[in-house]
Order: sequence, then structure tokens, then C-alpha cells
Amino acid sequence: GDEGEAPATPQEAASAAKRRRSDSAEDSPAECGQPTKDERVVRSAMERRDFEALEDIAYNPGGFLSPEVRRSVWLFLLGLTSEEASRGEWRTFLQGMQEDSQEAKVIQADVQRSVYSWDVHTGINQETRDEKRLNLSEVMHAVLRKHSGHLGYFQGFHDLVLVFLEVGTPSQAFHMTERLAFFHLTDQLCCPFDQGLLPLLGVLLQLLTLVDPSLAVAMEEAGCAEMHFAVPWVLTWFAHTLPRLHTQVMRLFDCLLCSHPAAILYFSAALLVEHRDVLLEVPRDMPDMVCAIQSLPLKDVDVDKWAADARRLMLRFPPMTFLEGLPLETWRALPRTSPLLHYPHPWMPSHEAAAGIRPGDDLSRLSPVYTRAPPRAREPRPPGIISTLFRSKGSGVRGGVAMRSVIARLLLRSCGLAAGDGRESGAASAAVVLLR
Repeated sequence: GDEGEAPATPQEAASAAKRRRSDSAEDSPAECGQPTKDERVVRSAMERRDFEALEDIAYNPGGFLSPEVRRSVWLFLLGLTSEEASRGEWRTFLQGMQEDSQEAKVIQADVQRSVYSWDVHTGINQETRDEKRLNLSEVMHAVLRKHSGHLGYFQGFHDLVLVFLEVGTPSQAFHMTERLAFFHLTDQLCCPFDQGLLPLLGVLLQLLTLVDPSLAVAMEEAGCAEMHFAVPWVLTWFAHTLPRLHTQVMRLFDCLLCSHPAAILYFSAALLVEHRDVLLEVPRDMPDMVCAIQSLPLKDVDVDKWAADARRLMLRFPPMTFLEGLPLETWRALPRTSPLLHYPHPWMPSHEAAAGIRPGDDLSRLSPVYTRAPPRAREPRPPGIISTLFRSKGSGVRGGVAMRSVIARLLLRSCGLAAGDGRESGAASAAVVLLR
């Protein structure tokens, strides 16, 4: 049953009653009325299983229009039917939970700090806040306990889960979180940060080098080449950073859920490029650069414009082509189970497994974390990020000169010459001549 064993105390009975109210709220008044023209377009794309059309809609101004429409579309984009997402067997994984474990203590601390971040949480009463926290705790614990040994909690995971709880019921949030975990977030949830997150940041640097070489040089000169300032962006899909839930966080999720898993890196790069003029004026010092980036006016971000900028980057440098052209050491640093290397998702028509999927199948078992399937093969002699840039349209003279500067620095590093070395000038000149 949806509620598992009968509660043993009055407090547990009250909590169970709250859960029943939450999970029974499947349909909102907005969903019961006449759909608008835009809603009909969205639902028509879903009926046709047209993921490309949904991607176009997501990146258009307004995205998926409302929380009610988003609920249906997000479930679809994650390969879930409404029936599958309403199943409540997941609550059985809460039985026998050890609340004194180290992971449980960290989760509890994060939960107690939650439901304060976004504009919609301003002024809500304590009872509502506590109910949201209870649902948040239960969904996270259930996902992690169901896949114990494969998933591990990271601080910031609660921000992602709370987004799903704000758009759907606890049962829907559980199933969406589970799919997100295995097909978008395994680098963060399945690997130590030095083996999962840091390689992702390395890919972000390569992307920034490709789209704005001068800005990439500035990051390197400021000691920010490891891109640590982007950790909360990549970990939480900006849910920890943006203050407005519906017009910013959910709008961003519209785009990320229907895109290649590398899309979060494109949004991160697009944000930096949007503020390039400010960042290029910052002294080349790590504290100054990090402070400048953390001071960017994210509360004023227009996500419609941001999405358009990010999509232009994805059209100019398609994610799969970009990833295949990564330097071999950057590509090898990614976990073999990385979602970046295993796209499309199994439920998408373009995936070879899609035809064999049946309603109710546990698709998490088809993720590379369980199957250990090898990643998509690289070309025998991939062009690499450098030749890709020099072939790209519109790179221009400034881009070429800046890129040669980047490559010269990389050559110097490989020869053991640090910036400021007395031999650097001659070596750099020689490197640039060779590149020409």
C-alpha cells in the first residue's frame, strides 16, 4: 500500500495523514479546465512522443507555461506515465531507517535549513514548512535507500528534490528524482567529487575555451581554471542559487530536462559569457574573480534570454560533437557511467532499447550504473577541441589569437614551464609560430 505499515504513534499518524493529503492532490483546478492553445501544442507533442518539439517549446519564451503543465511534461521527459508516477510502494524503503547514521544526520541538517530559499517560501506558516520538509526528507531517504550502494547523498541534492515537490506530489517527486538521479546526476551521486564533479568542471573549462577563449584565459590567469565557483551551479542546476522558483528555477528545469545532460555546462558557460565584460575587468586574482562571479546579479536573470543564449551555443557546438572532440585526458577523466556519455535516454524513441520497454519497468536498472554498459565510442582520431574551434564559423582573429595563447600556455605546462618563468616568452613565441 502507499502508506506502508500503520503508524505506531499519534505523531506518526498525523504525518501519515499529511502524506495522504499530499499524494491525493493529483489534479489541480487548472488541469480540469479547458486547455489553452499553447497547452494543446504541448500535449500534442507529448502524444506524438516528439521530444524535439518539446525541446523547442522549452526554449521558447515561457517554456512549459505553468506548474500544472510542467508536472505532466516533466514526467513525460523523464520517461514516466502518470500511473507509474502515482505508485506509492516507494514508502516501504522508509521502514527500518537508521536516523543516527552519518548520512541521515547530514540529510536532516540540510532539510532543517530548507524551504527558505525561494520567493514562494516567504511568509508560509510553520506547519506548511514542516510538511514540505517531511516530504523532502522521505523522498530523499527512499531514493537513496532503494539504491543503497549505488547512490550517495551530496549536499545540495535536497534543492533539486524540493523543485519536484513544488511541482508534483511526493510520489511523483520520488519517481522524478529517481530518474533524474540515474540519467542526469550519476556523476554527482555515484562518484566521489574528485572522480565525478571535478571532471565535469574540467569539461566546463573546455567548453568556455571553445566559446570564449579570452574569458577562459582570464579564468586561468586568476587561478580559477578548476572552475570551483561553478560547483553549486552544476550540483543543483542553479536551484540553490536562483531566488525565484517559477520564473527562474522551473523555467531552467524546463530546458535542462529536455536537453542533453551536458546542457547544464552550456548554461553555466552562457552565464559567464553574458557577464564577460565585467569579468574581464576583474584583477587576475582568485579571491577577486570568485567574489565577482558570486556577486553576479542572478536575482535579475531573465531565463528566457539565458535559455536562448545557451541554445545558440548548443546549436553552434552540439554537445555530442563537442564531447567527442574533447582532449583525450579530459574525456578519460569522466566516469564511464557519466550521463554525458550515454545519451539519448532509454525511453526516447532514438534509443535502441525504447522498443522493448514495457509499462512499469524499473528503468533505473537500464542506467549505466547498473548495466555497466560502455560509453559511446569515440572516433579513432577525434578532431579535438582545438581544431573544432579553428574550423568553427565566426571564431575571428581575436578568437584565434586568444586560442593560440591558451594552447601556448598548455604547451608550456607540458614542458614544465610555469607562468613567469624566464624561459616562457621565447617558448611561447615558438609555440605560436608552430600553431600558425
